[in-house]
Amino acid sequence: MTGVDVQSPLLGETTCRSLMQQLQKIWDEVGENDEERDKMLLQLEQECLNVYKRKVEQAAKSRAHLLQSLADAKLEFSTLLASLGEKSFVGIPEKTSGTIKEQLAAIAPALQQLWKQKEERIKEFSDVQTQIQKIRGEIAGSNEQAGGQLAVDESDLSLKKLDEFHDHLQELQHEKSERLNKVLEFVNIVHDICAVLGIDFYSTVTEVHPSLNDATSIQSKSISNDTLARLAKTVLALKEAKKQRLQKVHTF
Repeated sequence: MTGVDVQSPLLGETTCRSLMQQLQKIWDEVGENDEERDKMLLQLEQECLNVYKRKVEQAAKSRAHLLQSLADAKLEFSTLLASLGEKSFVGIPEKTSGTIKEQLAAIAPALQQLWKQKEERIKEFSDVQTQIQKIRGEIAGSNEQAGGQLAVDESDLSLKKLDEFHDHLQELQHEKSERLNKVLEFVNIVHDICAVLGIDFYSTVTEVHPSLNDATSIQSKSISNDTLARLAKTVLALKEAKKQRLQKVHTF
């Protein structure tokens, strides 16, 4: 029996045709009848079809996965644009074309840039909202900012919404400034009357709120409604005491 050469003399590698030729040669040498040959050829054809079928199914699943990835990427792109309040984006062409992989490759850099822009925008929102919460806490006389990181509504990160927060912050900063001026005005009045009456100024303002005492390490003075009300009450009480003292002096 001669040896079986499964190499194609032209291609230098195994091919289906060369293998079939070798099989036919072996059958001839063995003396395989036509019925057995047909049966084996039918079996080979079925096995070949099964291999192709599996490969087609795998390729179809891979294509479906890529299409889903592309659809997810496009949806993510649209969602990011909407949350940032943008109608278009220069980083990607309006119409994508080419293979699925080419489209995925085209949209990837744009998504990365949008995510970076979103992270920066979230930080801007967080910063301004933290300042707003801090001033609100000062006005309310509470420590609202102690709750930790503020939750930013990521559904609307538009510049328009950010401007609204900045406008609100400016209003609160203006109110804070007015309240601080009022507090200092009251404190000066308390200081002057205490000096006239010979009352200890520091202990008087400390009773109202410790932050009003410049001798303490507290840097930020209380501007809450309660502090303003207590200061106003203290001023009235001191003015009444001064009035009574003057009346006694005139009596003598």
